[in-house]
Amino acid sequence: MPKLVDADQRREELAEAAARVIARSGIDGASLRGVAAEAGWTTGALVHYFANKRELLAFTLHASLDRRRIANADRAALPPELALRSLLFDALPTTEETTLHWIVTLAFAGQASSDTDLAAIQRSAYRDFRSAVIELVAVCDPGVDSEREAERLIALVDGIALQALFDPDLWTSSRQSSALETGLSLR
Repeated sequence: MPKLVDADQRREELAEAAARVIARSGIDGASLRGVAAEAGWTTGALVHYFANKRELLAFTLHASLDRRRIANADRAALPPELALRSLLFDALPTTEETTLHWIVTLAFAGQASSDTDLAAIQRSAYRDFRSAVIELVAVCDPGVDSEREAERLIALVDGIALQALFDPDLWTSSRQSSALETGLSLR
């Protein structure tokens, strides 16, 4: 009897392998052969799920963003102030998973400058994040210009994250958290 395969699960596994290869070698270094090898598969098996590298890359970006969206959805039951703090803290590259997400996102940002489809994916995800921050700020502090405050907080997170990616020995998880806490207290 043929073995049943969950195609969605296999595509996710391949996207995770692609993300690891991108983190090590960049998008240009993420060949179908290299991704297949990272996943422990043959290139022939990989092309059963993805017709080409572009399709694999787009799925990898979507998968990375979807994992962040799922994590963000879990905050719905939290009080707004705690949900906002959690959303911002979890956006920092303080874990292996969030660091990988940042590296993949930045790799795709470089690629998106010449690829309108990838740029649209990233723009949509960023706007979703921005909207979530605006909504939470508006609930937490109705008297503030929520759009402006959200932009300040996102710029704070982005700045901390970039420094942490460039100098992880200096920008440890605790230093990132402390810097964000300081920025939040300036509200």
